[in-house]
Amino acid sequence: MSKIRVLPDSLANKIAAGEVVERPASIVKELIENSIDAGAKSIEIAVESGGRRLIRISDTGEGMSRDDAILAFERHATSKLKTAEDLESIVTLGFRGEALASIASVAKVRLRTQTVSDLVGSEIEISGGRMLNVRDIAFTPGAEFEIRDLFFNVPARRKFLKSEATESFHIANLVTHYALANPQLSFRLLNNNRESIRTTPAADLRERAYQLFGGEFIASLIEVGGEAGEMCVRGFVSSPSATRTTKDSQYFFINGRYVRDKVISRALIEAYRAMIPSGVYPSAMLFVEMPPHEVDVNVHPAKTEVRFVRSTIVYDLIRDAVRSAIGSSKAAVTLFARPEYEPQTKPQDVFRSHIFDEKPPQISREELRAAFKFQAPSPQQSKMDLSSTAIGKEWVEPDAEPVNTEAGREGDLETPIHGEVQPITEPPVSAEPDPLQLYGHRLGCLGAKAADANSQLKPAQSLTLIADEVNPLGQMHNSFIIATDRTGLLLIDQHVAHERILFEQHWNALRRKKVETQRLLIPETLDLSPAQATAFDQLLPELEENGFELGRLSGRTIAIKAIPAMLGAGVARTLLLELMDAIEDSRKGLSLDEIRAEIAASLACRAAIKINMTLAPEKMRWLIDELMKKENPATCPHGRPIILRITAREIEKGFQRT
Repeated sequence: MSKIRVLPDSLANKIAAGEVVERPASIVKELIENSIDAGAKSIEIAVESGGRRLIRISDTGEGMSRDDAILAFERHATSKLKTAEDLESIVTLGFRGEALASIASVAKVRLRTQTVSDLVGSEIEISGGRMLNVRDIAFTPGAEFEIRDLFFNVPARRKFLKSEATESFHIANLVTHYALANPQLSFRLLNNNRESIRTTPAADLRERAYQLFGGEFIASLIEVGGEAGEMCVRGFVSSPSATRTTKDSQYFFINGRYVRDKVISRALIEAYRAMIPSGVYPSAMLFVEMPPHEVDVNVHPAKTEVRFVRSTIVYDLIRDAVRSAIGSSKAAVTLFARPEYEPQTKPQDVFRSHIFDEKPPQISREELRAAFKFQAPSPQQSKMDLSSTAIGKEWVEPDAEPVNTEAGREGDLETPIHGEVQPITEPPVSAEPDPLQLYGHRLGCLGAKAADANSQLKPAQSLTLIADEVNPLGQMHNSFIIATDRTGLLLIDQHVAHERILFEQHWNALRRKKVETQRLLIPETLDLSPAQATAFDQLLPELEENGFELGRLSGRTIAIKAIPAMLGAGVARTLLLELMDAIEDSRKGLSLDEIRAEIAASLACRAAIKINMTLAPEKMRWLIDELMKKENPATCPHGRPIILRITAREIEKGFQRT
């Protein structure tokens, strides 16, 4: 008996749905593209429960006849292609003919449509790939697709959908993309009967961007234009001073098609090289036009990935056009260039553990000299008091309990084990703490690993002993405290150290529901993008718990009336945008505790002292003492190490004394 068999259409469609219908936003994308291809002037999208319960898309396009409407749900049925040669010159957004069949196989679908020339419209109902009903109805020219109970017959797929807020974000983000790409059309998005997006036909891209993002976003935009043979790029990018913490404000289009492309993304980042710090990203709306034969849009069923015939030319075109636009606008000021003092090889790279390398790195004398160059502050230098929880105020050191320096001193200190630069972690509970164990694991515990390693470690008396032993010597680049203890040399990141202190202070106040707030004399307003507005609705209760008082004004504008006392008034707007970016970027449906931790960590990061800030010796002493009192002095709230260690043994090895 033959082992090979042809799959039935119902099963083949469900398999295809796994590629085409990734989530509710995938359905919205396919149907919006069909509406645009059909010549619609107005498109309305309504969703409920993040698209799980309902997706309804209505348009004013040319509609379909009864026979075409029935045939459209057959697999590989399309009006866009006739011959194989057509694949080399695709000018429509849709062309595969898989979308409707795939959607109908995993949902309950109803299509209502009518052409201008027909006297009556048609209604078709399909459930799980099985056609239930076809009948004549009274309708207007155009089409309306209604998709209910997505994945009702594929529970394994349904359970992988994210939270309602996350799925709603994806839908809002997608509609934003196509509204940008088609300023001549009107779009309306209703989320649970609440209007999230409403645009009217716009004269150009700038006007459409104003409709979607508001005037503040438009003010930072720089117009981009460039050509290379038959290819051209146009659009807008943000000034280097107006960056975001995620790439969610980057919109790329090829011949009007929304794409996610690494070539364009890399070219954009390269254009900003040495103008923005690492970890932040510019906003961009870039439209690349090229002959259809220069790009293959048939790479993936979702059609969001493309392949260029001449990717190098595309890369150079975008990089040079963006760089030229920034330069001509005089936006690339030296403020955003790499600081002159920053060595190309950082201390943590110079002394990186060779446990993870095939051989130790070869370090030159110049690199070592750059890594250890530091200056001790004089008493006349800045007297900034780190104990305050606000920036730009009169800082007053809080009353603190006297440190018990005798606690935990029983037993002799043992010789530390051999090691390289190590992030400091807290010790496991033991009768005779080893000095090195008081600081923890090797370099492999960086980031989240270090945070995990700290989960069971925290004897307070051992930490008191550490604080008593650590002696600050000075600063390196006004950013890192250089200190010593009995086991060697310590490098302490002053920003993340203060961030940890403020984080635990705020977290404790939050648990006691005693977060201090300060009211703004004049409330500030903030315009949100559609995706940010969705994230804001999810965040609002927690923001209020953390000391914000916020209110909705018209549309997507919010008012900031009060902020946490630890926060400077000038950074409240930026912080709120960063928080919404963080929620958008996760897309994993954060738990309530994770959202609270993210807000507290962001508050602490914004309020903490910064790099390039001179500290007096007593302030370095205070910072170390306060840090060692905290439950987790090893890592910042984001998981980065606070302290790196170079043991005396390793220093001796470096000088070939062992």
